[in-house]
Amino acid sequence: MAEWYTYDWELSGQPATFHVDLSYITEFDTLGDFTTLLYVSCLSNNAQALSFTARERRHLDDVFKDCERVLKGKSVYVGYIDMLAQRRYYFYVSDARLLVPMLSVCKDDGVLRLNCTKAAEPNRQTYYRLLVPDAAKRQSNDNTRYIEALRERGDDNDAPRRVNLHFYFPTVQGRSLFAAEIREAGFALGKDDYIPEQELPYYLVIHRVSPLHKDALTHLTTTAIECAAPYGGILAHMDSGLVLKRGIFG
Repeated sequence: MAEWYTYDWELSGQPATFHVDLSYITEFDTLGDFTTLLYVSCLSNNAQALSFTARERRHLDDVFKDCERVLKGKSVYVGYIDMLAQRRYYFYVSDARLLVPMLSVCKDDGVLRLNCTKAAEPNRQTYYRLLVPDAAKRQSNDNTRYIEALRERGDDNDAPRRVNLHFYFPTVQGRSLFAAEIREAGFALGKDDYIPEQELPYYLVIHRVSPLHKDALTHLTTTAIECAAPYGGILAHMDSGLVLKRGIFG
C-alpha cells in the first residue's frame, strides 16, 4: 500500500517540493531486480519561466499517464519532485531496454520539453538518498505544522522567543561532545539528565532565540540534528513560548 509523504527542501540551490512513496523503504527487497532508474524530466517551453502555465500543469498528468502506459507492470513508481517550472518523475525498472519506448514518449510534444534518462542503481541510491527524507527534512515538515498550530492560537510568529530543542544520546561522552560543538554554533545549553528507562538515556535541552519563521526554525533544527548525528543523538521534540499578538490597544 502506498505511503505518500510530501516535504519542501532545496535541490541544486532552488526551492523544491518532494513527493515520495515511503512504502518502498521496506518493500523494495521483496520486489526483485528493480535496479535501473528511469527519470522523466518535464520542463516549461519557456526556459526563463519560474512556474508552469496552467496548460503546462494540466499536461503533466498526460505525460505521467503515457509513462504508466509504457511501463505498466514493469516498473516501480517511487515519487516526483517539483522545482520551479520543472517536474521529475522517478521509476525503477528491471529491464534497462525500457528506455527505448520511454524515449518515444518523451519526444517534444509542443506543450512541454521532455526527456528521459537512465541510470544503473544497484543500491537504489536516488530513492534512499534523494527522495526519502532524513531526520532534518522530516523535522522541517514538523516545524511548519508547529508554526501553523501556534498561529491558530494567536501567536505572533515574528516575535523572537526562546526555542527549546530536546535531545537524547546513547552515551554521556557523545552528549558532552555535542554540547561543546553546539555551543560553538551559537546555542545555549539547558538542563541535562540521565533517564535510564529511555533507549537513549542521556538527555540534553539546548536553546536559541528566534522568531517562528519556517526558514529560521528549520535552520536551527537542521544545524542541531546534523551536529548530533555523529554522536548518535536524536531530536525528540521541540517547543517554545506562545507570544500573543497585541491588539490595537495592546
